[in-house]
Parts: sequence; structure tokens; C-alpha cells
Amino acid sequence: MTRWRLLEVSFALGLAACGGVAPAESLVVDCSINDDYEFLSLQPMEGDTSSWFAFGDETPNAETVVALSPIPEGERCGSTTALVLTARGHNDWGAGFGEYQTAMDLDGVDASEYEGISFWARATGVATSRGFTFGINDRNTSENGMVCTVPVVDPTTPDNGYVYDNAGNAMPAGGAPPGPNDCGNGFSRALFAQPYWYLQRVPFEMFQQQAFPNREPTGIERSALFQFSINVPKDSNLELWIDDLSAYRRRAPE
Repeated sequence: MTRWRLLEVSFALGLAACGGVAPAESLVVDCSINDDYEFLSLQPMEGDTSSWFAFGDETPNAETVVALSPIPEGERCGSTTALVLTARGHNDWGAGFGEYQTAMDLDGVDASEYEGISFWARATGVATSRGFTFGINDRNTSENGMVCTVPVVDPTTPDNGYVYDNAGNAMPAGGAPPGPNDCGNGFSRALFAQPYWYLQRVPFEMFQQQAFPNREPTGIERSALFQFSINVPKDSNLELWIDDLSAYRRRAPE
């Protein structure tokens, strides 16, 4: 553990012993960790317009907000803005955030030469309210890929005979499982945010699908990534900051 990290942990533990929480901006950000990796930038989260959208259960007065906002302390490793996802007051199944197709063409993003997904993150709120699930749709799970089966339109049946679960998976109405080639059943990984900026790295092998017939035995098709999502459980009070969403791989030794 580096000296700066020891100081950071000692400072945070000291505050915890006194009943306080270390504010995110008071902790040192180790930008040098970027030097160990090569990145394929997917969404730098710069500017003032976001491609992300919010959804949630129908709890009265619940709040889901998406914004690109300036980083309060000025910058983080050269970045001045970040995506801010807020979810509060959902007490049924929770809330979620998705983004419109990452690649606007039909080929998706080719991350076949990379190890996994990375992003800088931090969150406000108490420790028990900083959990979230990060999701990926590839060519085999996203309708944008035009590989999986999209339900046939039946004007006499609501939602074409399909309903959608809390993760956005298409489920045949009546409780039957989806078919082997049906769209949906994206890949996901449960994560936990810290109250300070850190570089989150998730290898592709760690993303899992639900045990439905449309599960892909070979895992994510890295050569065709289409969409990303973040789901938040019920009773959360979360303000999650996300920056520099990328695919990553460890840099080869010189």
C-alpha cells in the first residue's frame, strides 16, 4: 500500500471513530494508477449533454435525476465534469439508469482486445446505501444488435405478449421463461461505491447473466458492446458520480 493511501485510510478511520464521514473532496486522488493501463474511451462524460436516462418504480415523490455536472473541487485527473446519477425514495423495486446506444452504428463497440470495463466513481450517502449493479448489453442481448429474437408484434396482446422485469429483461407474459434466442438477460455485476474517487475495474469474466434459457454460455461478446446500465436497489439514497467510462487492459511491461 502506498504512503498516500495509508494516510488516506488513517484519516478516514479517524473520522469514522469520531462519528464523522470524510468528504470526498478532502481525499487525495491517485491519478498515477492510469499509467498502469491502456484505455478505450467509451464515454468521457465531458460537456453538458448526457446520453443517459433514468427510470424507477412509481413510489410517490421518489427522485431519479441524470446530469452532467462540474466536479465540485475543480477537476479529477484533468477531467472537469462527470455524470451524476441520483436515486432517492424508491421503496418498491428501486430505480435504474440506462444509456442510448454507445455506438450509433450496427456494429457496436469492439473491445475484444481489452480485459474489462473501467470508470472513475464516487458516491455520497451512508455505506449501506452505496450499492449498485452495473450492466452491459452485447450483440446477443440487445435489440440493437439484431442477432437475438425480438417478439413478434401482436396487436391483440399487450406488450406483444411480453413483460419486462426490473432489470429490463423481456419475459413472456404468464410467467414462462424467455426463449433461448430472446433478447434481454444482459450481463451485470453488483458493485459498491466509495465516498472518494477511485478507479473501478471490472473484468469481463465477472459479469454474469440470470439463469434463463437465453443465457450465453461463452459470456460477453466483447467485439460488439451496445449499451450500459446502472440499477439501484429499493430504499437507496444514492448520488453516484461516474467519469471516464472505458474498456481497459493492463499496459505491457516496457
